[in-house]
Amino acid sequence: MIQHYTGNNIVRFIYKECDLFEKLEMEFALEDDSTLLESYHELKDGFNTLPKVTFSPPKSCLDYILAYSLEA
Repeated sequence: MIQHYTGNNIVRFIYKECDLFEKLEMEFALEDDSTLLESYHELKDGFNTLPKVTFSPPKSCLDYILAYSLEA
């Protein structure tokens, strides 16, 4: 059976959100399909240009959650 990969499959692969079997399938497909490899490189370049941002909630929000958990 021939697998048709979409942009979503490639994004999941880039973000490491696929299981081992999917990862191996994608690696094999990238070696075998130049069009898929080109799409991968385009999405990977976009991923690499995204800023590396980390978010953390304000202390007051964490305090509220902790206080609520003690009441429950």
